[in-house]
Amino acid sequence: MKKNYIGLSCTMHDSALAILNEHGEVLFAEATERYLQNKRAINCQPDQSVRISKLIKEYCDPDADLVLAETWSDSSAETFTRVYDDVMKVSEGVENFPQSLKEVQNIVQYVAHSQVRFPELTGQTLKYEYDFLDGYTGKISSRRYDHHLTHAATACFSSPYDEAVCAVVDGTGEGTATNFYIYRDGKLEEIAGQSQEGLGSLGAFYVYVCLACGFGALTGEEWKVMGLAPYGKKDPELYDIMRSMIEVEGLAIKQPTDGRFERAIQALYERRRAPDAPLLDSADMAHTGQLVFCEIIEELLSNLHDLGLSDNLVLGGGCALNSAENGLLTERTGFKSLHVYSAPADDGNALGAAQLAFYEDNPDKVPEADFQSPYLGSKMSDLALESLVKFSGIQNIQKFPGEIHKKAAALLAEGKIIGWVQGRAEFGPRALGNRSILADPRRKDMKDNINARVKFREEFRPFAPSILDEYGEMYFENYQRSPYMERTLVFREEVRDRIPAVVHENGTGRLQSVKREWNERYYDLISEFNALTDVPVLLNTSFNIMGKPIIHSVEDAIAVFYTTGLDALVIDDYLITK
Repeated sequence: MKKNYIGLSCTMHDSALAILNEHGEVLFAEATERYLQNKRAINCQPDQSVRISKLIKEYCDPDADLVLAETWSDSSAETFTRVYDDVMKVSEGVENFPQSLKEVQNIVQYVAHSQVRFPELTGQTLKYEYDFLDGYTGKISSRRYDHHLTHAATACFSSPYDEAVCAVVDGTGEGTATNFYIYRDGKLEEIAGQSQEGLGSLGAFYVYVCLACGFGALTGEEWKVMGLAPYGKKDPELYDIMRSMIEVEGLAIKQPTDGRFERAIQALYERRRAPDAPLLDSADMAHTGQLVFCEIIEELLSNLHDLGLSDNLVLGGGCALNSAENGLLTERTGFKSLHVYSAPADDGNALGAAQLAFYEDNPDKVPEADFQSPYLGSKMSDLALESLVKFSGIQNIQKFPGEIHKKAAALLAEGKIIGWVQGRAEFGPRALGNRSILADPRRKDMKDNINARVKFREEFRPFAPSILDEYGEMYFENYQRSPYMERTLVFREEVRDRIPAVVHENGTGRLQSVKREWNERYYDLISEFNALTDVPVLLNTSFNIMGKPIIHSVEDAIAVFYTTGLDALVIDDYLITK
């Protein structure tokens, strides 16, 4: 009997779904936030009723059974109930319990309380509401997997390696915030004899830093800490406070249980940026927090390398989104090669869960050790595009089949800011040339211009360089190929003045390496821009405004285009200018 596999990421934030066919090929993968246009989709199930019925009709075989694969095991509710109870006990019998600790307590309680219920709610549409499935009569079964195992599956099955070690580091899993695996010949095996049990969490530590900087945690503003860090310096007092919160012991991250942790959080929050204070007042906090994060993860991964299992490292979990650190790992931990997929956080687990279910049913199959495309999401609706041309009344809309990259490159070389929409959306949080806002990196004022006129976000936030892979060595020191914009590298001194809009305060850039076989249209666009300017780099940022997800539809693209300072919009072969 044919089977389609539907992975459902059932974390209360960043839920997502993925669909595989009977051969294990990835047909579709997308975060719930994109369809809903609701940032992070807090407490929103991935199997939205109307949406899931359309996806099954489009991607699943009509006579196939459906296997639902979820990203938390049956015992996860017990884990989060215990977390909830432990956090509640912190304030018991404490007179004048500090307000700063109450804030942390409230956040943890909310997350734990929500997560206890979320897996049970996920999948209910498919299990019970058959009327949404338009006559579908196949059998539907479900499986659940350990949360960190789904992280490891996404990370390793997308890797270019036949063998590697995998580290999963995030806010929390099922009893621990770290897990480690050996990946060999398509199989995952947890590394035995290495205890990671305990309260320590590097992901949670970064949340505390984020809050102390005055940013939001549930709204996913850890990015801002990374962006702000290069503007600050190490603060010795803050460093001592932060180092007292977390330490490494072998492959375990430990948190003090003698009251030091609570005292450290209180001390940290006493230095918290006031809501009306300038953002740069948090620069030293961000810098010091990023420094401690780097020290902890480097010590942890060095200990992993010392086991002598492999020189290839695969990294998964939310902490793998710390691109500033990813670029340093191979020179500081002993590993020779690093792989981080485009969706290493909880949205990506939908893919891992579906793959675990497929390989469980097909144990003789092995994932192909090659580049895995991130372009797995939705396409723009042809009907919406046709309706736009027919009914919008827009005069300056033209179609340029086979020539659109040349038209766009010419506009970019003139200093225009372009919304660029092509093919299928990227899976993961970063725009990789299919749902991007693009600009000329040679213009010094371009960063401030886009932040102020288009993204409406803080002035310190940097933008990424998309670079033709063959020019990587020319522009970056110790160049590492970065297909998913997953690592930050140092620009060579001699090229920084050529592309100031994508050079961050500390001389680095979170790059995306572009090869033609990975993304033909984007490669051709950058190549044409290079032919016009002798610069093989474009400024690339996600097609959204601050606080909103990356656009999902033609209607979303048009709304952002006409309510921001974008100069032109490209959707497939169509060009609209103002």
